[in-house]
Amino acid sequence: MLDDLDRAIIGVLHANPRAPWDEIAPIVGVNASTVSRRYARLATENIVRVVGEVNWSLYSSTLPVHLRVETNGAPPSQIADALAAFGNIQHLALAYGRYPIFATLHAPTEEKAAEILRTIHELPGVSAVITLPVLAYAVKGSGWDPQILDDRQRELCAPASPPIRRHEETTAAPNGFALPDDQEKRALSLLQQDARATASRIGSEIGLAHSTANRMLHRFMSNGWFRPRVEIDGAYLGYEAPFALRAKASHESITTVCRELAHHPSTRFVTQVASEYNVFCTGLARNRAHLAELINEDFGTIPGIRELDIDLFLMETKRFWMSRGPGQRLGGFAPPALI
Repeated sequence: MLDDLDRAIIGVLHANPRAPWDEIAPIVGVNASTVSRRYARLATENIVRVVGEVNWSLYSSTLPVHLRVETNGAPPSQIADALAAFGNIQHLALAYGRYPIFATLHAPTEEKAAEILRTIHELPGVSAVITLPVLAYAVKGSGWDPQILDDRQRELCAPASPPIRRHEETTAAPNGFALPDDQEKRALSLLQQDARATASRIGSEIGLAHSTANRMLHRFMSNGWFRPRVEIDGAYLGYEAPFALRAKASHESITTVCRELAHHPSTRFVTQVASEYNVFCTGLARNRAHLAELINEDFGTIPGIRELDIDLFLMETKRFWMSRGPGQRLGGFAPPALI
């Protein structure tokens, strides 16, 4: 369904999601109108979307909790459908093994998280829920690089692409700034839905001069309030084996293990969790053979890792607040409300 040009455009967008079409064009070897047309088709067909990732502190006073759900007496797909209805479930997948459902819950408060967990435990067919509360993270999904571009294309992208795979504070307002005011929240809400929105559009919709909206946009990004993020199912890019990895690391090695996993091209979301297996991450492999290679030759050889456990996903039904429809096309996007 995607040809080499489509993939190249998506590769550039992963490097710089807000790049204008006329900057992408010379990198992929066509004119700007062709790039615009190709992207419009992919967006209309719900294959790719550029949305906004806002700092956690702007919608929650707590951190996410990963869940592994054991079922009995009801089909896992039925329970997954029930979980998908919870607005605070950010990521949801069906998996092989004893725990056929994986989810990430990110509630606005600890109290709300506890309330949702109680409700999940009471769902018909849920026999057990293993909770993995996130303590810190090393990288988010917005930092993922699908490894599509060649060396020349990467070099052309580099000057316009800010580094995004970095650790940030997650429980306080970024860089010590006060939380956004109502006007800034309106702008951030627009950017959540369309991270490529221009300063002109933002200014027009919330009643600001272009120059003021442009300064606001730059402030959001420099303060760590907002980061553009490309959403596409990995299968379209040749990654057909999404997985979750749990690692038991020695306490003195946790930071190093998280850093090593965060820099690996196959990982998306790397976290330290409160569990015996104290490092948890999600990622993408090209196929099962590639996943075996990653386990045996990459993840299993990281110094400080004592044990590994892998969950292979059958299907991701929701990721980054976005449902997945037939053919893993993107469905409704319902990011959390800003506080």
